[in-house]
Amino acid sequence: MNTLKSLLWALLAVGVMLTGCTREESINVNQDTVYGEYRLVYEANQDRTFARATFRFGGVGGTNLLLSEGAEVTYDDDMMTWRNALAYYEKVFNGVEENGTFSYTDLDGNVFVNEVNMAKAIALPDSLNEISESSAFTLTWEGDPIEAGEIVTVTIIGSNERNDRAFTTADVGDNFIVLRQDKLEDLGLGTAKLTIERRLNADIQQGTSRGGAIWSRYVVGPVDVTIVE
Repeated sequence: MNTLKSLLWALLAVGVMLTGCTREESINVNQDTVYGEYRLVYEANQDRTFARATFRFGGVGGTNLLLSEGAEVTYDDDMMTWRNALAYYEKVFNGVEENGTFSYTDLDGNVFVNEVNMAKAIALPDSLNEISESSAFTLTWEGDPIEAGEIVTVTIIGSNERNDRAFTTADVGDNFIVLRQDKLEDLGLGTAKLTIERRLNADIQQGTSRGGAIWSRYVVGPVDVTIVE
């Protein structure tokens, strides 16, 4: 039964991914309706930064766009690679990219330049080995307190099936996050995978009338922790 349930969930996930990655060529839309999203993602476990750009028709929830011949997007003057499976453009770098500049040229010859800054570094304390499910847990991270525009999220995947839980804080000045007991108790006892990330949101600097988004993430984990009673 568990195997069948897992298969059904996997098929559903594939279906959602394929639906979410429906795409169109940008030549088929009014160029002023293109929504641009620019981001930097640092994965500490890999020590790599991913610069990514996504274009959508009409807004954040619109159809993903493949730039037609004559349009292009660069990161720090380097052409970005189209990742067909995920419908975005990407450049990969070793280490942390502190900032960089995206330049998008549309089919009408308009150029939109946006600079993205990496979210500040964040780290887990070395003493974080186990978490009790019987009470709320205060996790104090290593790194600066939260500033305006930042969000810190802790995600834990426990031993129970499909029981990942997310905890989020955006309280300016805090350097800790409270993991609520009612969520911890759903994880199941034993080894769990914990990830912490710091996200920085910023306003689009240059875009079409449909706007866009700029953000970055500094991600640490997953690391093993033990959920105890």
